[in-house]
Amino acid sequence: MNRPRELFVPARITNVETYDPGEVRKVAFTLPETFEVDGRSVPVCDRMRPGAAFLVKPFGVRTQKFRRRMYTRSNCSDESPRVLETIINDTHKEKADTSPWWQSDDLVQRYRTGGSIDVCVNYDEARSELVVYQNSETVDPTTLVLEADQEWNSMRIVAVALSTGITPFLSYLRHMKARAFGVPDGTGGGHFTLVVSVKTPPQLMEHQALLDLAREVPQHFSYHPVLTREWPGDWSHVKGRVIQVRTNGGQDPRVNLAPLIALEPNLRQCHVRFCGNEVARNHLVLGLDQAQQVPLSFRSETW
Repeated sequence: MNRPRELFVPARITNVETYDPGEVRKVAFTLPETFEVDGRSVPVCDRMRPGAAFLVKPFGVRTQKFRRRMYTRSNCSDESPRVLETIINDTHKEKADTSPWWQSDDLVQRYRTGGSIDVCVNYDEARSELVVYQNSETVDPTTLVLEADQEWNSMRIVAVALSTGITPFLSYLRHMKARAFGVPDGTGGGHFTLVVSVKTPPQLMEHQALLDLAREVPQHFSYHPVLTREWPGDWSHVKGRVIQVRTNGGQDPRVNLAPLIALEPNLRQCHVRFCGNEVARNHLVLGLDQAQQVPLSFRSETW
């Protein structure tokens, strides 16, 4: 069977929103309805699953070249077809290339002047359509692609997100909300708990919208923002890390998950999802085992 042909289509930059200047931004690109291929106008189709990532070519500040990079989508295809939204932070790594560009004035200028960025699509010649590329369609322990609707609609999911690790879970939420959290399917509906840990208040992404949704549908959604470094005097949510590690010589570290367990006491009856750095993921897995709170399933993506 022939593999679809890979093409890059210019998508207009249609939104740039800064959460924390120089640190965290939300960006959106809008693909055209059609694109010309071999002299023919071909429709652009968007069937990305929540939790998947798309491929674009941002500019590399260090290399002065456009680079291929994957970014997880934060909205969903049925809510906003052909509008690809993501949240990006500056990694501050010495060899970082595209990471600083997303926080630059150059990106803002491109947005204001109707600039674009190339987005990868696959040309399905048999169906005569261009399909937005996604990094994975497989539900397995190393991906965060959301389960099929007939599965998640009866699941209790607890997602732990570190900083921009919130991105795939925003896509989950928008997909679930568009389907009334599974209630129209004849079930009692699913439940999604989102725990988001960031350093400072400006880094809380979609904070008010998430608070509002939690108040609107408490039977289906719980939101727990966590601040680890700075917080206002009237902060009523979690302070400090929800994954606390104590090392003891050469022995395995002891992981204290009490702050997390206080938010969801029975993790053994939940499906746990994680997006953040690999060290924290490993500590979370170890802590769940040490606390005898091994969940029904565990899936993660790390950087």
